[in-house]
Amino acid sequence: MRYYHKFAIIGLTVGMFSVIFGIIALTTSTWICVLDEKSSQPIVYDLFAQFSQNDTNKYAKTNTFQIPQYFEIIGYIILEVGLVVGVLCTALINKRNVHFIPPAILMIGTVMIFLGLIFYIQYVVDRNDALSIKKLHLGYSMILMIATCIIGCFMTAYFSFTAGHIHRHILAGTNIH
Repeated sequence: MRYYHKFAIIGLTVGMFSVIFGIIALTTSTWICVLDEKSSQPIVYDLFAQFSQNDTNKYAKTNTFQIPQYFEIIGYIILEVGLVVGVLCTALINKRNVHFIPPAILMIGTVMIFLGLIFYIQYVVDRNDALSIKKLHLGYSMILMIATCIIGCFMTAYFSFTAGHIHRHILAGTNIH
């Protein structure tokens, strides 16, 4: 096994955490919990809906979260495509310019996820502007998506350093086994 195959395995292992965290975050229902001063029951927001705890989990589909939904889902897909491209480029391709593509893809996915998080928080706060918000709790799904974003940043840096290391060996003409 060549050393750059080991780089690909390490990148895949770290990237699997972002896959798992992202799937859990997108499919679970506790993103933000808002507690206002007038009501003692919290309002729980999902990426796709709003749950009111006072009427036995009354479900209300929200249309205002379309932009954050777009950024979160597309960013997650781009992040995972970047992971696959990064592993394949690191393990199989020995051309120097191709190794700089995966970090760019990973960076685009990470930035889109981050923008989705910012827009989502803004929409929740704007939606509850009439209420006096007493507490705003980030749910475990939001924390997992933040962790996915952080892992995406780490993977971008990792594949950038890997690309630079392989690029250096290609330019030097040394054996990279």
